[in-house]
Amino acid sequence: MAEKKQGEIAGRSLAVLNVRRTVLVTLPFMGALTFWQAYDGLVPLMFKNTFGMGDTSTGVFMSLDNVLALFMLPLMGALSDCTTTRWGRRTPFIVVGALLAAALTPLIAVANGMHNLPFFVTVLVATLVVLSIYRSPSVALMPDVTPRPVRSKADAFNSLMAAVGGVIVLVAISLLVPAEENPDYIPVYLVISFMLLMTTIIFMVFFREPREVGAMHHESAELGIPEDEIEASDEGGKEREKDPVRRRSLACVLACVFFYFMANNAVTSGISRYADVVWDMAGGSYAQVQTVATLAAIVAYMPMAELSCRIGRKVTTYVGIALMVASPLLISGASEFSIIIYMWVAAFGIGMATVSLTVYPMIMELASANSTGRYTGLYYTASMSAQIVTPILSGAVMQFVGYRYLYVYVAVCAAISAVPLPFVKNVDSLTMDEVRERQAAAGEGEPG
Repeated sequence: MAEKKQGEIAGRSLAVLNVRRTVLVTLPFMGALTFWQAYDGLVPLMFKNTFGMGDTSTGVFMSLDNVLALFMLPLMGALSDCTTTRWGRRTPFIVVGALLAAALTPLIAVANGMHNLPFFVTVLVATLVVLSIYRSPSVALMPDVTPRPVRSKADAFNSLMAAVGGVIVLVAISLLVPAEENPDYIPVYLVISFMLLMTTIIFMVFFREPREVGAMHHESAELGIPEDEIEASDEGGKEREKDPVRRRSLACVLACVFFYFMANNAVTSGISRYADVVWDMAGGSYAQVQTVATLAAIVAYMPMAELSCRIGRKVTTYVGIALMVASPLLISGASEFSIIIYMWVAAFGIGMATVSLTVYPMIMELASANSTGRYTGLYYTASMSAQIVTPILSGAVMQFVGYRYLYVYVAVCAAISAVPLPFVKNVDSLTMDEVRERQAAAGEGEPG
């Protein structure tokens, strides 16, 4: 009886996310997202205001990073899958990439201040390359060290941490970028460099990948999950990848990811110009709108993760997509900026958060132990493909149809992302209730 009681207590404690481990494993992604938050908002302004490019040409340049990532992210994910070092599979990629990015980031603002387009593009591309070194490995590390039943919560925490980093940068932009045509961006990019450096140093000092992977296996075993369900073997992984239902499900989830990012990136890459023209928000004041969306996402991540555990990832994804369709249509219908727009922006942020925390765990549920990095690369292939296309298309919509139609474009893309979801199977993970049932059955089966 005492042994059974002890097992139930262990089960309850393991049902709670290991916060220390999850915080540490999300730090590299948080650092990277601080860069991308500024990249999507400030770099289009640099191309337009410093170098005199139109919206369509700016969209072409903004898609170059995604063309690069289309090849780099799957490659780095697959390489990390088969890497063996005493620091683990993912850690070497994370540390090298992040430290190089911290060194290169401030040079983007320096090149902009010099009005030197070749230097600007060279530094920008170099920074994007080193960020691509560790983006897939840093994301793939989360399922490597997290038991299956709590991966949705871990992914929500990952997104939450990234959003916190995004808020820090948005606040820095609103405070440090004056409302003038060619402001000095160096202070903002120094903040980003500091965030990249600090998150990497903390990760290096306190996180040991091999130890944490071993701890995940031990915890999964205590949860009553058989070894072949903790991680698939090589043979099991090959069988998974050849299964036609799983292959179709993977293709459909990736299609959902593609159109989700068509909507998402159209906002993040176009909001600074849209706010300037439609809402008369100059300089870094557009960041106030994005801050509201990001704060709403931060509040929503954990509740929506809990919801996905109760009603399933697919149904939760539909909820997020519905918000991503309705709120942009309401925004586009507003003739001028008013306080109520913050409400619609917040709803859009909640929708984006909801979908982002469900789609990646769906893909991980279809992966094997030896393909998490590669499947993470496929996730980024879909997302980056969308982000190659959507800055150009949304830029053309703003330039040739009208700035006010940006959010109509966003709503249409979000609606299309729901179309492939009915064909997705086998993406809802083992739940904690199922784990407890297994533990109870195992306890009843033990000799008294």
